[in-house]
Amino acid sequence: MDTSGIKRGGTLKIGMLSDHIGFEPGLVTALPDIVTIQHTYDVLVFRNPDLTLSPALAESWETNEDASQWTFNLRKGVKFSHGKEFKAEDVIFTINRMFEIDSPITGALSKPTAMVAVDDYTVRLEFDGPNAPLLDSLVKYHSHIIPSDVDPERLNTETIGTGPFVMTDFVVGERASFKANPNYWMEGVPYVDEMHYIFLPSPEARAAALKAGLIDMIYDLDASSIPTLQDHPDTTVLQAPSGGYMNLAMIVTEPPFDNKLVRKAVQAATDRQAILQGAQFGLGGIAYDHPVVPTDPRFNADCKPPDYSPELAKSLLAEAGYPNGIDLTLYTSTAGASMVEMATILKESFRPAGINLDIVVMPEDGYWAEGWLVKPFTTVWWGGRPPYEAFSVVYSSDAAWNESFWKNDRADALLKEALGAASLEDQKRVYGELQCLVIEEVPRIITVFRPVTLGVRNDVMGAAPMWDATMSVHKVWLDR
Repeated sequence: MDTSGIKRGGTLKIGMLSDHIGFEPGLVTALPDIVTIQHTYDVLVFRNPDLTLSPALAESWETNEDASQWTFNLRKGVKFSHGKEFKAEDVIFTINRMFEIDSPITGALSKPTAMVAVDDYTVRLEFDGPNAPLLDSLVKYHSHIIPSDVDPERLNTETIGTGPFVMTDFVVGERASFKANPNYWMEGVPYVDEMHYIFLPSPEARAAALKAGLIDMIYDLDASSIPTLQDHPDTTVLQAPSGGYMNLAMIVTEPPFDNKLVRKAVQAATDRQAILQGAQFGLGGIAYDHPVVPTDPRFNADCKPPDYSPELAKSLLAEAGYPNGIDLTLYTSTAGASMVEMATILKESFRPAGINLDIVVMPEDGYWAEGWLVKPFTTVWWGGRPPYEAFSVVYSSDAAWNESFWKNDRADALLKEALGAASLEDQKRVYGELQCLVIEEVPRIITVFRPVTLGVRNDVMGAAPMWDATMSVHKVWLDR
């Protein structure tokens, strides 16, 4: 790559929503925490914007014929920010830690039956059966490698990784500061000297700060901010197709959502086209209550939820024991995507169906800890994931992020079968049945797929939206 025209140095300022829970890689949930560990740690394998995989802390890897054994050849000379050299023991420690803390990624990552440090720079993972989707799990933000010599209690409040930046300052709700890692293993990067997060409380505040030049970038831009930033002479909106989506999570162990007929009534009363146009400004595409995008060869076109039909919803509610309609409370927040806008549209689309929707907008700071997985009816947004992970992290009975608390033996059996589904035909069969199953059972309503969008100042170069809504700025530079 020719880097002769790149200007080095300066400080990149990123406007960020203000939620914070903790920094342990295996448990991060809030968006600012996720992007913090993405810049201060590394994974074994990196997913590129075009969805291909490239080496990161693992220089190469190989597997046996049935994908039950994987060997990773590790990069030498890599240092954690506290000085320890990265070795095979750290990979083993990280994976053990994931299962010890019940990390959400363990819903997709099968537990190895053995992990062997062949030598300091070679590690072998062995499983009790095929594990074809393993790499898809190892690229995710919960899989960042942590050092084996650090007290795990420190991981929630500090970042001790091998990543391109080192965190130097963090004040909840105000700012986070990072300096370029002078010992980063990837030669020549980062291009900027420092990176700052400026925590701003609303999409409107972040957009105003970008237009005023107080910040250089907004990560995962709220759709409501897109028109004003597109029209501003000093800002640009960058977009990329995505498997990310917005959805409604209904806790099926609590009334009235323990009644499938009520869930199906909500499904029929959901006007997806109105959400796409009103909340996403037509960007993205319609979703069908499962996480597989229509362009994926494993998409099952034979199974779709009903079109918007208030009359069908009324009939289902009457059958469920609510002939005079039902009152529901939906919890939402501006904590990413356009969830509040979606909720507002749903209030209107539900009304003709006899569903009286009360909307509670919770603060950004705390929504993912006190709303999601706690309140019975919530709005959610997800970054794109390959099919196995997309299903397993939310539909597996024992998944930590099973946001609907739905347990289904057939879904669990299909997910187990998917681990060994190597051919496209087998994958189409397994994932096709899963799509039909979750449409019928309706534990979640996935309304629209959404593009990944960044808002940047015109002099910010090298920024690239990622398909899975992750963030990487080590190759961003400032033309000033």
